[in-house]
Amino acid sequence: MKKYLIFLVLLCNFAHAGLPFDKDSKNIAVLFTMTDENGRTANLKMMENIFQDKTLGFVSQTHHNKSAPYIYEKITELSHEVGDYGTLLIYLNSHGGGGSKNFGMTAKDGPLKLSKVVQAVAKGNKVKRLIILIDTCHASGGIREGFQEQEIKIPTGDIKLPVLSEDLSLSSKEAYEEALIVASSNLEDLSVRGAFAFRLEKAFKAIKNKKDISTRDFFKVFSSLHADTQQKPHYKLIPNDNMLEEPLFENAPAREIPIVDKNNSQQKYPPDYIKSPN
Repeated sequence: MKKYLIFLVLLCNFAHAGLPFDKDSKNIAVLFTMTDENGRTANLKMMENIFQDKTLGFVSQTHHNKSAPYIYEKITELSHEVGDYGTLLIYLNSHGGGGSKNFGMTAKDGPLKLSKVVQAVAKGNKVKRLIILIDTCHASGGIREGFQEQEIKIPTGDIKLPVLSEDLSLSSKEAYEEALIVASSNLEDLSVRGAFAFRLEKAFKAIKNKKDISTRDFFKVFSSLHADTQQKPHYKLIPNDNMLEEPLFENAPAREIPIVDKNNSQQKYPPDYIKSPN
């Protein structure tokens, strides 16, 4: 009997999904804007449309025109609420700039820093997987400022991402086991307001009813929507790119886990401008 109980625990640990680590755990997507300009609520609506039917395994909530302290506090609260194998997804939309390690996002009372977002997660509870979507001008600066990592442009062809250094900041180690950061634009580039959310929603719609879709397949569709545009998304996976091979809409089949029989010792088994997104 003990063997079966141990097997079931291991089974839960290895049932990976595409964006959330485990679809059956409590996974939360929290969507923020930090200014009240034209187009911000439209961004939130497009992002809400992605998660509203829960096929990706998230419950979502939105917060419009919020201050940095409000966002940090909410993130701490939600990181405490996700499940033991849960994923916290954070979408941040505003103006961005400052360059590299000085990168910050405009909020009502001053800049929001990605490094403080990570610290806010750690303050609540370490999550199994953390996903951050940065939708601003110069957005890839947030990867450098918040995670001390160089970004990788999402190519229009196959996705090839290197395994990253595990020399992460203390706050990172306390905040998550795995992370995906997607930035809407390069460090040197401006971002079109609405384009990132529009293309993300369009990519999910394109693959929603297809079977056997992996996270890698999704990113190929998403990157293809940027092929003829100046704005290119960048992203980073920490500590490796294993999640790209996971099914997007369901948990992966259980992996075969070796169980040793003690009797014979054998194994049994990524300023913004307002215009129509393209």
